Amino acid sequence: MTDCPRVDHLPGYDHDERTRYKARIEVDDEGVVWLGPHDTLHDVQVAYIKKRNATGLGASGFGSGDVFDERGQHLARISYNGRLWRPWSAGVMIAESPEVEA
Repeated sequence: MTDCPRVDHLPGYDHDERTRYKARIEVDDEGVVWLGPHDTLHDVQVAYIKKRNATGLGASGFGSGDVFDERGQHLARISYNGRLWRPWSAGVMIAESPEVEA
């Protein structure tokens, strides 16, 4: 594991108490699934992991999640393992995968 802390909002991102995030995922047999809206990026990560676990699908059947704000800005990507990444910067992790109860 790395030392990436929990992230509620991107550093330098202009957010307020009304900011919401959602994730777009492509899931076999369901097509495009939207998770959210959620108050924090951490909450989106948790929702992604819970949905992934509920489907029982592997990485080929359960796609990574693209995270957007309410204005449609593509802010991050969630990989199959639940880690949060910068969408356009290869290998730049924002947050480690959170612990999620089964």
